[in-house]
Amino acid sequence: MKRHFLVAALSLSGWALAATADDASLLAGKWSVNKVNPEGQQYTQTLEIKPGRFVFQILGAQGATVLYAEGELKLETLGPFSTARFWHIRGGAAADNLEAVDDEYLSIYTLNEDTWTMAVNFDKVRDQAPTLDVYHRVKAPAGRTLVLDALEMRNTPQGGAWYLCLDAKVNGVSHRYHLDNQAYETNQVTIPLALELPGVRAGQKCAFTLQLDDTDADVCTEEVDNRSSGEFTISDLGSQAYKPEDNWSYSLRWHLKP
Repeated sequence: MKRHFLVAALSLSGWALAATADDASLLAGKWSVNKVNPEGQQYTQTLEIKPGRFVFQILGAQGATVLYAEGELKLETLGPFSTARFWHIRGGAAADNLEAVDDEYLSIYTLNEDTWTMAVNFDKVRDQAPTLDVYHRVKAPAGRTLVLDALEMRNTPQGGAWYLCLDAKVNGVSHRYHLDNQAYETNQVTIPLALELPGVRAGQKCAFTLQLDDTDADVCTEEVDNRSSGEFTISDLGSQAYKPEDNWSYSLRWHLKP
């Protein structure tokens, strides 16, 4: 990667952080701007703000990463202006192929809830002309509710009446299905769950632990007879089969609702 390409990318990004805690909080997250290079090719710049740091990417027309850069941020003021110093920068073609950039950048900006307007390349004479870039906040998709509809038990290792306890987790938050004193007498049974996990998105992982025991008091404890752990990728509608033991098999069914 040629150094002048990296310098151009960093300059065009128009990075800035607020000199106040309120602006720093407002800037947290991801921003993007669509651009056109001198050859008429379209590309997208994204900037992700984290406490004291930034991550910047240039994405081609097909969404592939063309350039990746990261570094430290120092919030400052310059008279009436809010500015940011970008330093200790490393950049390259990918996150695992970075080299140090021997330069620093200072930007001035204005900010509102969803728009970040940046004046760049005014800090010193550069090969690139001064520009005004308008970044827009990248809003996370609205969360939906995952519903675990049913557990289809095909075979169990339990010899007589048995009880079950199911814990499901997404985004670090667990939800449990367990009915006190609800025993099941047969190996083949479909159990309605209607277990809801809010604030999730398609493509995320749902991890779960299913436990069986012949005593209701033990089925949700560490003293359980049988335990099966698994996960599935959340989709609008789906099911997945599991076979944790030779004599134990079951399926989970789920769907996403708004």
